[in-house]
Amino acid sequence: MNKPPPPSDLLPRDDTRAGARLTEALVQVAAEHAGDQEVPDSVVVAALSSALGCVAAAIARSNGFDLARYEQFVAAHFVRVFQSESARPVYH
Repeated sequence: MNKPPPPSDLLPRDDTRAGARLTEALVQVAAEHAGDQEVPDSVVVAALSSALGCVAAAIARSNGFDLARYEQFVAAHFVRVFQSESARPVYH
């Protein structure tokens, strides 16, 4: 079985930037759709979490990653991002 990819701090700069741009685009599309459709925040979080799970599982399977290790990798990354974003000030 293959190992999961390295943490983002070990990725090449171009890959990190591409990931940041993709993240921003996904957040923007989700916010716009939620606003247009008047979708509750909890539904947005559930939908994005479901999408992450679907994509991560497909990537893990197609690359022959150890599924349990990849699940841990994805969960740990999610926690790091959540904690980092939670520490940011809220602007209204």
